[in-house]
Amino acid sequence: MVMCIFLFLLWLVLNGRVTVEICLIGVVLTAAIYAFCVYALGYHPKHERRILRRLAMYAVYVVMLVWEIFKANMAVLRVILKKPHHYEPGIVRLRVPLKENISRVFLSNSITLTPGTVTVSQEGDEYLVLCLNKDDAQSIPDWSLVKYLRKVEEAMEK
Repeated sequence: MVMCIFLFLLWLVLNGRVTVEICLIGVVLTAAIYAFCVYALGYHPKHERRILRRLAMYAVYVVMLVWEIFKANMAVLRVILKKPHHYEPGIVRLRVPLKENISRVFLSNSITLTPGTVTVSQEGDEYLVLCLNKDDAQSIPDWSLVKYLRKVEEAMEK
């Protein structure tokens, strides 16, 4: 049902105006696309509940990420403004065991979005991270975002 609503709203947005004709054509097209997804692509309405739960958990993740970005900005600002500069840049190899590829991608992108760190390479559960301070990068496996991604993975297994 959620997919039908999404497809219909997408139809309305792409048309740019709402008339009776556009709504009727939208309902017919939405039903046809939904039927195609169910029969040809193996989509099942029970997946919607799982998708919605996952979206809710990732929304919480985004809020946590914004907070972590803010904290990292403050840390980088302190390093820049403090004289003499005490930092040791380098490339660190880390192992963060996450089960799902989507979790690994989220973590890799989160590291890059956070000031002072960049994910250079990611293969399986190994990350190569360029960082402003090597000691800070060593704490990534214990990062609150990593713990939350593990929690998301555990919730999805149920």
